Amino acid sequence: MATAIPSNTARFSVWELAAVTGGELTQLPDDRATAVGIATDSRAVVPGQGFVAISGERLDGHDFVDAAVASGASVVVVEHGRIVASKGVAVVEVDSGLAAFGRLACAHVRRWRRNRPGARIAAITGSAGKTTTKELLSAILSAVGPCHATTGNLNNRVGLPAVALGLLDQASAVFELGMSMPGEIAELAGIVLPDVAVLLNVGVAHAEGFGGSRAGIAREKGAIFEALSERGVAVVNADDPAAEAQLTRTSARHVRFGTTERADVRLVGRKATGAGSRVTLVRAGETFDVALPIPGEAAALDLAAAVAAADATCGSPIPASVIFAAVGGWTPPAGRSVVFELESDVWVLDDSYNANPASMRAAFETLAELRSAGRRRAICVLGEMRELGPLSHGEHDAIGEELVRHRFDLVIGCGGAVDVALRRAEQGGLAVRRAEHAEQAGELVASLVGPGDVVLFKGSRGAAVERGLAILEARYRRVASLCAPTSRGAT
Repeated sequence: MATAIPSNTARFSVWELAAVTGGELTQLPDDRATAVGIATDSRAVVPGQGFVAISGERLDGHDFVDAAVASGASVVVVEHGRIVASKGVAVVEVDSGLAAFGRLACAHVRRWRRNRPGARIAAITGSAGKTTTKELLSAILSAVGPCHATTGNLNNRVGLPAVALGLLDQASAVFELGMSMPGEIAELAGIVLPDVAVLLNVGVAHAEGFGGSRAGIAREKGAIFEALSERGVAVVNADDPAAEAQLTRTSARHVRFGTTERADVRLVGRKATGAGSRVTLVRAGETFDVALPIPGEAAALDLAAAVAAADATCGSPIPASVIFAAVGGWTPPAGRSVVFELESDVWVLDDSYNANPASMRAAFETLAELRSAGRRRAICVLGEMRELGPLSHGEHDAIGEELVRHRFDLVIGCGGAVDVALRRAEQGGLAVRRAEHAEQAGELVASLVGPGDVVLFKGSRGAAVERGLAILEARYRRVASLCAPTSRGAT
Protein backbone atom coordinates (compact mmCIF):
# COMPACT_ATOMS: atom_id res chain seq x y z
CA MET A 1 0.00 0.00 0.00
CA ALA A 2 2.96 2.33 -0.45
CA THR A 3 1.89 5.67 -1.91
CA ALA A 4 3.70 6.98 -4.97
CA ILE A 5 5.57 10.24 -4.47
CA PRO A 6 3.58 12.95 -6.30
CA SER A 7 5.16 15.20 -8.89
CA ASN A 8 5.33 18.96 -8.42
CA THR A 9 6.19 22.14 -10.29
CA ALA A 10 7.93 24.06 -7.51
CA ARG A 11 10.36 26.44 -9.23
CA PHE A 12 13.90 27.22 -8.01
CA SER A 13 16.80 28.84 -9.83
CA VAL A 14 20.12 27.11 -9.34
CA TRP A 15 21.17 30.01 -7.12
CA GLU A 16 18.06 29.59 -4.96
CA LEU A 17 18.70 25.86 -4.71
CA ALA A 18 22.19 26.49 -3.39
CA ALA A 19 21.09 29.21 -0.97
CA VAL A 20 18.08 27.35 0.42
CA THR A 21 19.93 24.08 0.95
CA GLY A 22 23.09 25.74 2.29
CA GLY A 23 24.94 23.92 -0.46
CA GLU A 24 27.89 24.65 -2.69
CA LEU A 25 27.44 25.21 -6.40
CA THR A 26 30.27 23.07 -7.84
CA GLN A 27 29.24 22.80 -11.48
CA LEU A 28 27.43 25.43 -13.53
CA PRO A 29 27.28 24.99 -17.31
CA ASP A 30 24.50 27.62 -17.50
CA ASP A 31 24.01 30.29 -14.81
CA ARG A 32 20.35 30.60 -15.87
CA ALA A 33 19.62 26.98 -14.94
CA THR A 34 16.26 26.55 -13.26
CA ALA A 35 14.50 23.56 -11.79
CA VAL A 36 10.76 23.39 -12.43
CA GLY A 37 9.77 20.68 -10.00
CA ILE A 38 11.89 18.70 -7.53
CA ALA A 39 12.14 14.90 -7.73
CA THR A 40 13.82 12.24 -5.59
CA ASP A 41 13.04 9.31 -7.90
CA SER A 42 15.05 9.25 -11.11
CA ARG A 43 12.27 7.33 -12.85
CA ALA A 44 9.90 10.25 -12.31
CA VAL A 45 12.22 12.97 -13.61
CA VAL A 46 10.98 14.98 -16.59
CA PRO A 47 13.04 17.50 -18.57
CA GLY A 48 13.76 20.68 -16.62
CA GLN A 49 13.28 19.22 -13.14
CA GLY A 50 15.73 19.21 -10.27
CA PHE A 51 16.83 15.89 -8.75
CA VAL A 52 17.80 15.47 -5.10
CA ALA A 53 19.84 12.36 -4.34
CA ILE A 54 18.84 10.89 -0.96
CA SER A 55 20.83 8.15 0.74
CA GLY A 56 18.31 5.68 2.15
CA GLU A 57 18.49 2.41 4.03
CA ARG A 58 17.76 0.31 0.96
CA LEU A 59 18.65 2.56 -1.96
CA ASP A 60 21.14 5.37 -2.50
CA GLY A 61 19.85 8.09 -4.80
CA HIS A 62 23.39 8.86 -5.87
CA ASP A 63 23.40 5.60 -7.82
CA PHE A 64 20.69 7.07 -10.04
CA VAL A 65 22.05 10.55 -10.73
CA ASP A 66 23.13 9.61 -14.25
CA ALA A 67 19.65 8.24 -14.96
CA ALA A 68 18.10 11.48 -13.72
CA VAL A 69 20.40 13.52 -15.96
CA ALA A 70 19.57 11.27 -18.91
CA SER A 71 15.88 11.96 -18.26
CA GLY A 72 16.50 15.70 -18.50
CA ALA A 73 17.26 16.91 -14.97
CA SER A 74 18.54 20.50 -15.14
CA VAL A 75 20.03 20.57 -11.63
CA VAL A 76 21.15 17.76 -9.34
CA VAL A 77 21.67 18.01 -5.59
CA VAL A 78 24.21 15.52 -4.24
CA GLU A 79 26.10 15.04 -1.02
CA HIS A 80 29.67 16.30 -0.75
CA GLY A 81 32.23 14.13 -2.45
CA ARG A 82 29.81 12.30 -4.75
CA ILE A 83 30.91 12.40 -8.36
CA VAL A 84 28.56 13.49 -11.14
CA ALA A 85 29.79 12.17 -14.46
CA SER A 86 27.82 14.51 -16.71
CA LYS A 87 29.31 17.96 -17.30
CA GLY A 88 26.12 19.32 -18.84
CA VAL A 89 24.14 19.68 -15.63
CA ALA A 90 24.28 22.11 -12.71
CA VAL A 91 25.45 20.46 -9.46
CA VAL A 92 24.81 21.60 -5.89
CA GLU A 93 26.68 19.74 -3.16
CA VAL A 94 25.15 19.51 0.33
CA ASP A 95 25.79 17.79 3.64
CA SER A 96 22.59 15.74 3.50
CA GLY A 97 20.24 15.15 0.57
CA LEU A 98 17.38 14.39 2.94
CA ALA A 99 17.86 17.62 4.87
CA ALA A 100 18.18 19.55 1.60
CA PHE A 101 14.88 18.13 0.38
CA GLY A 102 13.17 19.29 3.57
CA ARG A 103 14.68 22.77 3.28
CA LEU A 104 13.44 23.12 -0.29
CA ALA A 105 9.95 22.12 0.83
CA CYS A 106 10.05 24.62 3.68
CA ALA A 107 11.17 27.39 1.31
CA HIS A 108 8.30 26.53 -1.03
CA VAL A 109 5.79 26.62 1.85
CA ARG A 110 7.08 30.06 2.93
CA ARG A 111 6.80 31.36 -0.63
CA TRP A 112 3.26 29.95 -0.88
CA ARG A 113 2.32 31.79 2.32
CA ARG A 114 3.79 35.09 1.10
CA ASN A 115 1.76 34.87 -2.10
CA ARG A 116 -1.46 34.00 -0.21
CA PRO A 117 -1.61 36.00 3.03
CA GLY A 118 -4.85 34.33 4.13
CA ALA A 119 -3.67 30.77 3.50
CA ARG A 120 -3.63 28.44 6.52
CA ILE A 121 -1.92 25.16 7.34
CA ALA A 122 -3.07 22.45 9.74
CA ALA A 123 -0.80 19.62 10.88
CA ILE A 124 -1.94 16.43 12.62
CA THR A 125 -0.11 13.85 14.70
CA GLY A 126 -1.02 11.19 17.24
CA SER A 127 -0.61 7.49 17.91
CA ALA A 128 -3.88 6.52 16.22
CA GLY A 129 -6.44 8.15 13.95
CA LYS A 130 -4.12 10.49 12.05
CA THR A 131 -5.23 9.49 8.58
CA THR A 132 -8.95 9.40 9.35
CA THR A 133 -8.76 12.84 10.98
CA LYS A 134 -6.70 14.21 8.10
CA GLU A 135 -9.20 12.86 5.58
CA LEU A 136 -12.18 14.28 7.46
CA LEU A 137 -10.51 17.64 8.01
CA SER A 138 -9.51 18.01 4.36
CA ALA A 139 -13.03 17.01 3.27
CA ILE A 140 -14.53 19.74 5.48
CA LEU A 141 -12.01 22.39 4.39
CA SER A 142 -12.48 21.45 0.74
CA ALA A 143 -16.15 22.34 1.14
CA VAL A 144 -15.05 25.87 2.05
CA GLY A 145 -12.27 26.34 -0.50
CA PRO A 146 -9.48 24.50 -2.35
CA CYS A 147 -7.48 22.37 0.12
CA HIS A 148 -4.18 20.55 -0.36
CA ALA A 149 -3.62 17.45 1.78
CA THR A 150 -1.30 14.55 2.48
CA THR A 151 -2.00 11.58 0.27
CA GLY A 152 -1.72 7.99 1.46
CA ASN A 153 1.14 7.35 3.86
CA LEU A 154 3.36 10.28 2.84
CA ASN A 155 3.87 11.51 6.40
CA ASN A 156 7.61 11.04 6.93
CA ARG A 157 10.82 12.92 6.13
CA VAL A 158 10.59 12.07 2.42
CA GLY A 159 6.83 11.96 1.96
CA LEU A 160 5.88 15.16 3.77
CA PRO A 161 8.30 17.44 1.85
CA ALA A 162 7.11 15.86 -1.38
CA VAL A 163 3.50 16.73 -0.50
CA ALA A 164 4.46 20.25 0.62
CA LEU A 165 6.22 20.93 -2.69
CA GLY A 166 2.88 20.32 -4.41
CA LEU A 167 1.26 23.41 -2.91
CA LEU A 168 -0.13 25.63 -5.66
CA ASP A 169 -3.09 27.98 -5.33
CA GLN A 170 -5.03 26.27 -2.54
CA ALA A 171 -6.53 28.26 0.32
CA SER A 172 -5.52 25.72 2.97
CA ALA A 173 -3.39 22.64 3.51
CA VAL A 174 -3.56 19.64 5.84
CA PHE A 175 -0.46 17.62 6.64
CA GLU A 176 -0.20 14.34 8.49
CA LEU A 177 2.96 13.95 10.58
CA GLY A 178 4.21 10.44 11.33
CA MET A 179 6.95 9.43 13.73
CA SER A 180 9.48 6.61 13.68
CA MET A 181 12.57 8.18 15.23
CA PRO A 182 13.44 10.85 17.81
CA GLY A 183 13.16 14.41 16.55
CA GLU A 184 11.02 13.55 13.53
CA ILE A 185 7.87 15.42 14.60
CA ALA A 186 9.87 18.56 15.37
CA GLU A 187 11.61 18.31 12.00
CA LEU A 188 8.40 17.79 10.02
CA ALA A 189 6.52 20.53 11.87
CA GLY A 190 9.46 22.83 11.19
CA ILE A 191 9.01 22.26 7.47
CA VAL A 192 5.32 23.14 7.24
CA LEU A 193 5.15 25.61 10.19
CA PRO A 194 1.45 25.03 10.92
CA ASP A 195 -1.10 27.61 11.98
CA VAL A 196 -3.12 24.81 13.61
CA ALA A 197 -1.48 21.80 15.27
CA VAL A 198 -3.55 18.77 16.29
CA LEU A 199 -2.43 16.15 18.84
CA LEU A 200 -4.98 13.34 18.75
CA ASN A 201 -3.67 10.99 21.44
CA VAL A 202 -0.56 9.42 22.93
CA GLY A 203 -0.13 5.66 22.83
CA VAL A 204 2.84 3.34 22.55
CA ALA A 205 3.08 3.16 18.75
CA HIS A 206 6.75 3.13 17.66
CA ALA A 207 7.84 2.75 21.29
CA GLU A 208 10.91 0.84 20.14
CA GLY A 209 12.70 4.06 19.21
CA PHE A 210 11.66 6.09 22.25
CA GLY A 211 12.85 4.18 25.26
CA GLY A 212 9.74 2.01 25.36
CA SER A 213 7.76 4.60 27.34
CA ARG A 214 4.54 6.52 26.79
CA ALA A 215 6.16 9.59 28.37
CA GLY A 216 8.90 9.53 25.74
CA ILE A 217 6.36 9.30 22.96
CA ALA A 218 4.34 12.16 24.48
CA ARG A 219 7.43 14.39 24.45
CA GLU A 220 8.08 13.59 20.81
CA LYS A 221 4.47 14.04 19.70
CA GLY A 222 4.13 17.25 21.71
CA ALA A 223 6.90 18.85 19.67
CA ILE A 224 4.22 19.69 17.10
CA PHE A 225 2.99 22.45 19.42
CA GLU A 226 6.42 24.10 19.59
CA ALA A 227 6.14 24.90 15.87
CA LEU A 228 3.15 27.19 16.52
CA SER A 229 3.43 30.94 16.77
CA GLU A 230 1.46 32.89 19.39
CA ARG A 231 -1.21 33.43 16.73
CA GLY A 232 -1.58 29.70 16.17
CA VAL A 233 -4.05 27.21 17.61
CA ALA A 234 -3.20 24.02 19.49
CA VAL A 235 -5.96 21.40 19.21
CA VAL A 236 -5.76 18.56 21.72
CA ASN A 237 -7.71 15.58 23.00
CA ALA A 238 -9.23 16.56 26.35
CA ASP A 239 -9.76 12.87 27.19
CA ASP A 240 -6.03 12.11 27.02
CA PRO A 241 -4.03 13.60 29.94
CA ALA A 242 -0.68 12.75 28.32
CA ALA A 243 -1.66 14.68 25.19
CA GLU A 244 -3.21 17.59 27.07
CA ALA A 245 -0.06 17.97 29.20
CA GLN A 246 1.85 18.96 26.06
CA LEU A 247 -0.08 22.24 25.85
CA THR A 248 2.46 23.76 28.26
CA ARG A 249 4.90 23.81 25.35
CA THR A 250 3.05 26.51 23.42
CA SER A 251 1.67 29.99 24.00
CA ALA A 252 -0.81 29.49 21.14
CA ARG A 253 -4.54 29.42 21.78
CA HIS A 254 -5.83 26.09 23.12
CA VAL A 255 -8.83 24.24 21.68
CA ARG A 256 -10.00 20.91 23.05
CA PHE A 257 -12.11 18.09 21.64
CA GLY A 258 -13.41 14.96 23.34
CA THR A 259 -16.22 13.74 25.55
CA THR A 260 -15.57 15.79 28.69
CA GLU A 261 -17.36 19.00 29.66
CA ARG A 262 -14.11 20.93 29.07
CA ALA A 263 -14.10 20.10 25.37
CA ASP A 264 -14.80 22.95 22.96
CA VAL A 265 -16.08 20.41 20.43
CA ARG A 266 -17.72 17.66 22.44
CA LEU A 267 -18.91 14.24 21.38
CA VAL A 268 -22.17 13.79 23.30
CA GLY A 269 -23.84 10.96 21.42
CA ARG A 270 -23.38 8.31 18.80
CA LYS A 271 -25.83 5.86 17.30
CA ALA A 272 -24.60 2.94 15.24
CA THR A 273 -26.22 2.86 11.79
CA GLY A 274 -25.13 -0.43 10.28
CA ALA A 275 -21.62 0.21 9.00
CA GLY A 276 -21.58 3.85 10.09
CA SER A 277 -22.65 6.15 12.90
CA ARG A 278 -24.84 9.14 13.51
CA VAL A 279 -22.65 11.39 15.64
CA THR A 280 -23.94 14.18 17.86
CA LEU A 281 -21.55 17.06 18.57
CA VAL A 282 -21.84 20.18 20.72
CA ARG A 283 -19.88 23.28 19.77
CA ALA A 284 -20.29 26.76 21.25
CA GLY A 285 -23.73 25.86 22.55
CA GLU A 286 -24.86 24.44 19.21
CA THR A 287 -25.85 20.77 19.00
CA PHE A 288 -25.83 19.06 15.61
CA ASP A 289 -25.72 15.59 14.07
CA VAL A 290 -23.36 14.28 11.42
CA ALA A 291 -23.76 11.04 9.46
CA LEU A 292 -20.32 9.42 9.58
CA PRO A 293 -19.83 6.69 6.96
CA ILE A 294 -17.48 4.57 9.12
CA PRO A 295 -18.28 2.87 12.41
CA GLY A 296 -16.82 3.10 15.90
CA GLU A 297 -16.25 5.45 18.80
CA ALA A 298 -12.67 6.18 17.74
CA ALA A 299 -13.85 7.44 14.35
CA ALA A 300 -16.43 9.67 16.05
CA LEU A 301 -13.67 11.24 18.16
CA ASP A 302 -11.61 11.75 15.01
CA LEU A 303 -14.58 13.64 13.58
CA ALA A 304 -14.74 15.86 16.67
CA ALA A 305 -11.02 16.59 16.23
CA ALA A 306 -11.53 17.39 12.55
CA VAL A 307 -14.38 19.81 13.31
CA ALA A 308 -12.30 21.56 15.98
CA ALA A 309 -9.34 21.83 13.60
CA ALA A 310 -11.51 23.01 10.69
CA ASP A 311 -13.02 25.82 12.77
CA ALA A 312 -9.55 26.83 13.97
CA THR A 313 -8.16 26.78 10.43
CA CYS A 314 -11.00 28.91 9.05
CA GLY A 315 -11.02 31.24 12.05
CA SER A 316 -14.76 30.80 12.73
CA PRO A 317 -17.25 27.94 13.11
CA ILE A 318 -18.08 26.20 9.85
CA PRO A 319 -21.86 25.80 9.41
CA ALA A 320 -23.15 22.43 10.56
CA SER A 321 -24.88 21.92 7.20
CA VAL A 322 -21.52 22.28 5.42
CA ILE A 323 -19.88 19.77 7.77
CA PHE A 324 -22.75 17.31 7.32
CA ALA A 325 -22.56 17.48 3.53
CA ALA A 326 -18.76 17.24 3.44
CA VAL A 327 -18.55 14.23 5.77
CA GLY A 328 -21.56 12.52 4.23
CA GLY A 329 -19.96 12.72 0.79
CA TRP A 330 -16.61 11.43 2.00
CA THR A 331 -15.37 7.95 1.08
CA PRO A 332 -12.93 6.43 3.60
CA PRO A 333 -9.58 5.20 2.22
CA ALA A 334 -8.93 1.48 1.88
CA GLY A 335 -7.62 -0.32 4.91
CA ARG A 336 -8.88 2.18 7.46
CA SER A 337 -12.10 0.96 9.09
CA VAL A 338 -13.79 0.34 5.76
CA VAL A 339 -16.77 -2.01 5.93
CA PHE A 340 -17.95 -3.90 2.87
CA GLU A 341 -20.02 -6.94 1.98
CA LEU A 342 -18.88 -10.10 0.22
CA GLU A 343 -21.00 -12.78 -1.37
CA SER A 344 -22.97 -15.03 1.01
CA ASP A 345 -23.69 -12.09 3.31
CA VAL A 346 -20.15 -11.94 4.71
CA TRP A 347 -19.11 -8.56 6.09
CA VAL A 348 -15.50 -7.39 6.23
CA LEU A 349 -14.06 -4.72 8.52
CA ASP A 350 -10.88 -3.77 6.68
CA ASP A 351 -8.58 -2.00 9.12
CA SER A 352 -5.51 -3.68 7.67
CA TYR A 353 -3.36 -0.65 6.95
CA ASN A 354 -1.47 -0.57 10.26
CA ALA A 355 -1.78 -1.42 13.94
CA ASN A 356 -0.67 -0.39 17.41
CA PRO A 357 -2.23 -1.14 20.80
CA ALA A 358 -4.61 1.84 20.71
CA SER A 359 -5.84 1.23 17.17
CA MET A 360 -6.14 -2.51 17.81
CA ARG A 361 -8.43 -1.89 20.79
CA ALA A 362 -10.47 0.58 18.75
CA ALA A 363 -10.86 -2.01 15.98
CA PHE A 364 -12.09 -4.58 18.50
CA GLU A 365 -14.71 -2.15 19.78
CA THR A 366 -15.87 -1.53 16.22
CA LEU A 367 -16.00 -5.26 15.45
CA ALA A 368 -18.08 -5.84 18.57
CA GLU A 369 -20.43 -3.07 17.47
CA LEU A 370 -20.88 -4.62 14.04
CA ARG A 371 -21.56 -8.02 15.61
CA SER A 372 -24.25 -6.45 17.78
CA ALA A 373 -25.89 -5.15 14.59
CA GLY A 374 -26.95 -8.73 13.84
CA ARG A 375 -23.88 -10.52 12.56
CA ARG A 376 -23.71 -14.25 13.28
CA ARG A 377 -20.05 -14.54 14.30
CA ALA A 378 -17.17 -12.09 14.81
CA ILE A 379 -13.85 -13.35 13.42
CA CYS A 380 -10.45 -11.66 13.81
CA VAL A 381 -7.55 -12.10 11.39
CA LEU A 382 -4.64 -10.47 13.18
CA GLY A 383 -1.05 -9.66 12.34
CA GLU A 384 1.52 -8.63 14.91
CA MET A 385 2.05 -5.07 16.18
CA ARG A 386 5.61 -4.06 15.32
CA GLU A 387 8.06 -1.44 16.60
CA LEU A 388 7.03 -1.86 20.25
CA GLY A 389 10.50 -2.79 21.48
CA PRO A 390 10.56 -4.08 25.07
CA LEU A 391 6.82 -3.46 25.38
CA SER A 392 5.96 -5.97 22.65
CA HIS A 393 5.27 -9.05 24.77
CA GLY A 394 3.20 -7.21 27.36
CA GLU A 395 1.17 -5.27 24.79
CA HIS A 396 0.39 -8.39 22.76
CA ASP A 397 -0.61 -10.20 25.94
CA ALA A 398 -2.93 -7.30 26.80
CA ILE A 399 -4.46 -7.51 23.32
CA GLY A 400 -5.16 -11.18 24.02
CA GLU A 401 -7.04 -10.14 27.15
CA GLU A 402 -9.09 -7.73 25.05
CA LEU A 403 -10.00 -10.56 22.69
CA VAL A 404 -11.23 -12.58 25.65
CA ARG A 405 -13.19 -9.63 27.03
CA HIS A 406 -15.06 -9.29 23.76
CA ARG A 407 -15.61 -13.05 23.47
CA PHE A 408 -14.95 -13.08 19.74
CA ASP A 409 -15.92 -16.31 18.04
CA LEU A 410 -12.67 -17.09 16.20
CA VAL A 411 -9.18 -15.58 16.16
CA ILE A 412 -6.70 -16.36 13.38
CA GLY A 413 -3.09 -15.21 13.75
CA CYS A 414 -0.68 -14.41 10.93
CA GLY A 415 2.48 -15.41 12.79
CA GLY A 416 5.11 -13.49 14.74
CA ALA A 417 4.49 -11.74 18.04
CA VAL A 418 0.72 -11.99 17.68
CA ASP A 419 1.12 -15.58 18.92
CA VAL A 420 1.42 -14.07 22.42
CA ALA A 421 -2.10 -12.67 22.05
CA LEU A 422 -3.35 -15.99 20.70
CA ARG A 423 -2.01 -17.86 23.72
CA ARG A 424 -3.84 -15.50 26.06
CA ALA A 425 -7.00 -15.85 23.97
CA GLU A 426 -6.76 -19.65 24.15
CA GLN A 427 -6.37 -19.50 27.92
CA GLY A 428 -9.58 -17.49 27.99
CA GLY A 429 -11.46 -20.16 26.09
CA LEU A 430 -11.57 -18.61 22.62
CA ALA A 431 -11.29 -20.62 19.41
CA VAL A 432 -7.86 -19.93 17.91
CA ARG A 433 -6.17 -20.92 14.65
CA ARG A 434 -2.57 -20.18 13.75
CA ALA A 435 -1.05 -19.40 10.37
CA GLU A 436 2.56 -18.77 9.44
CA HIS A 437 1.79 -15.71 7.34
CA ALA A 438 -1.07 -13.57 6.06
CA GLU A 439 -1.71 -15.60 2.91
CA GLN A 440 -2.14 -18.78 4.92
CA ALA A 441 -4.44 -16.92 7.32
CA GLY A 442 -6.49 -15.84 4.31
CA GLU A 443 -6.86 -19.45 3.18
CA LEU A 444 -7.93 -20.43 6.69
CA VAL A 445 -10.59 -17.76 7.05
CA ALA A 446 -11.87 -18.41 3.54
CA SER A 447 -12.44 -22.05 4.49
CA LEU A 448 -14.10 -21.24 7.83
CA VAL A 449 -16.23 -18.15 7.21
CA GLY A 450 -19.97 -18.53 6.78
CA PRO A 451 -23.08 -16.50 5.91
CA GLY A 452 -23.73 -13.64 8.33
CA ASP A 453 -20.18 -13.53 9.72
CA VAL A 454 -18.17 -10.32 10.09
CA VAL A 455 -14.38 -10.54 9.71
CA LEU A 456 -11.80 -8.02 10.96
CA PHE A 457 -8.41 -7.76 9.25
CA LYS A 458 -5.87 -5.87 11.38
CA GLY A 459 -2.07 -5.81 11.73
CA SER A 460 1.05 -3.70 11.39
CA ARG A 461 2.18 -2.65 7.94
CA GLY A 462 4.93 -5.25 7.84
CA ALA A 463 2.50 -8.07 8.59
CA ALA A 464 0.78 -7.42 5.22
CA VAL A 465 -2.61 -8.61 6.50
CA GLU A 466 -4.25 -7.24 3.37
CA ARG A 467 -2.79 -10.21 1.49
CA GLY A 468 -5.02 -12.50 3.50
CA LEU A 469 -7.98 -10.26 2.72
CA ALA A 470 -7.18 -10.53 -0.99
CA ILE A 471 -7.43 -14.32 -0.75
CA LEU A 472 -10.81 -14.09 0.98
CA GLU A 473 -12.03 -11.69 -1.71
CA ALA A 474 -10.86 -14.08 -4.41
CA ARG A 475 -13.10 -16.73 -2.85
CA TYR A 476 -16.07 -14.48 -2.04
CA ARG A 477 -16.57 -11.66 -4.54
CA ARG A 478 -17.13 -8.16 -3.16
CA VAL A 479 -20.78 -7.17 -3.47
CA ALA A 480 -21.05 -3.66 -2.05
CA SER A 481 -19.46 -1.05 0.17
CA LEU A 482 -21.33 -0.58 3.40
CA CYS A 483 -19.65 2.80 4.01
CA ALA A 484 -21.52 4.50 1.18
CA PRO A 485 -21.61 8.32 1.31
CA THR A 486 -24.87 9.99 2.28
CA SER A 487 -26.25 13.31 1.07
CA ARG A 488 -29.05 13.75 3.58
CA GLY A 489 -29.38 17.16 5.16
CA ALA A 490 -28.11 18.12 8.62
CA THR A 491 -30.44 18.15 11.59
